Amino acid sequence: MEAVYCRIMPRFRGLLSGSNEQPEVIALEKIAEAQRSGATQFDLIQLGLRELPREIGTLVELTKLRLWQNELSELPREFFNLTALTTLYLGNNRLSELPVEIWNLTTLTDLSLWGNGLHLLPPDIGNLKQLTDLDLDRNNLSDLPSEIGNLTKLTELELSGNRLTQLPPEIGNLTALTELDLRGNSLSELPPEIGKLTALTDLILDDNPLKSPPQSIIEQGTDAILDFLRDRSEKEEANWTSKLVVVGEGGVGKTSLLRALKGEPFVVDLETTHGIAVENLELEHPDQPDTTMDLRTWDFAGQQINHATHQFFLTDRSLFLLAWNARHGFQQGRISYWLDTIHARAPEAPVIIVATHTDQSAAEIPISDLRAKFPQVVGYYTVSNRDDVGITELRTAIQSEAAKLPLMGDQWPATWLATQRAVNDLNKRRITPARLKE
Repeated sequence: MEAVYCRIMPRFRGLLSGSNEQPEVIALEKIAEAQRSGATQFDLIQLGLRELPREIGTLVELTKLRLWQNELSELPREFFNLTALTTLYLGNNRLSELPVEIWNLTTLTDLSLWGNGLHLLPPDIGNLKQLTDLDLDRNNLSDLPSEIGNLTKLTELELSGNRLTQLPPEIGNLTALTELDLRGNSLSELPPEIGKLTALTDLILDDNPLKSPPQSIIEQGTDAILDFLRDRSEKEEANWTSKLVVVGEGGVGKTSLLRALKGEPFVVDLETTHGIAVENLELEHPDQPDTTMDLRTWDFAGQQINHATHQFFLTDRSLFLLAWNARHGFQQGRISYWLDTIHARAPEAPVIIVATHTDQSAAEIPISDLRAKFPQVVGYYTVSNRDDVGITELRTAIQSEAAKLPLMGDQWPATWLATQRAVNDLNKRRITPARLKE
């Protein structure tokens, strides 16, 4: 040890001729002290180091090394003499890529690489089979190698703030995981294999554009997400059901409009809707052959006394038809009021504005101004329910917009959809909890 210490000192003394605040001077001083004491733990934290002294390789007894919050862009060859390391913290440096030798440090149990701008995690990560904690937060990773599945002792895997668009199915091999942090990525779907992670207690998914699992499942927490994915892995089925919500003032012809869209004959003096009428509208998918979309139509009563109740049913992941009566005029149709209400409750949902009774009056509306204020307005159509004018064009627009809805065509557990169908087939307005459970 004395001989190694003597090799360090000449370089240390040479650097002292400059400012003793130089990061490398401080680092060499600390390395020399660690040599004298035979340290097994060592820190070079927040020094602004741009280059790690090669003398670090003399600390062969180290088991824990913390180098976070420096400006290191590479590691010296001598660094990899530290084969006894079990804990290595390299977070918040400038390591855009990692030297291949790092994957030979097979005694590592805790590896922290957060905040480095790494673009690639090579297959060699699979060599570190003793890892229990791997922190890759705040890098630029767009995918993970399948070899990540070799790290079967991992209990914590932190991947937030990357650019991941998908996860390999092999992630399901990490059955010891208790925490998986995926915040702030670009994931649209989780692989069903995550359902195998039965030890998982914290699955963090914030700030991802996830379609599967749907948000309604994610909001219920980790256990519900795992149940969903586990059931999907057993058998899954595409769900072609979504919601078509029809709103507008009373007497604008919302019910007649839905009848026309379904090809049913026009009825004079049709009974006024009270509350909400829920029915079905089946339309062929515009791009998927032999696929029928089932739109659950929600026909809302237009009387103002019902408006306060309606807002609880205005949800995202729906397509809205906003109807107004051309005979009564734009102002009486309260288009802006309805658009404000929809935007407040369902800001991402597309809206098609429909002028009815155009056989009796021309439809005049400031559609350009409305679209500028409410970008979710995706179409404007004029129809006559009585004469079946404009209905075909409107039906085509609904087909196109419904096919784009977030949940349309998503894969769901087959058992979940079977349960949904069984409840719908009861065709009852109310049911006891015992019967629902059955």
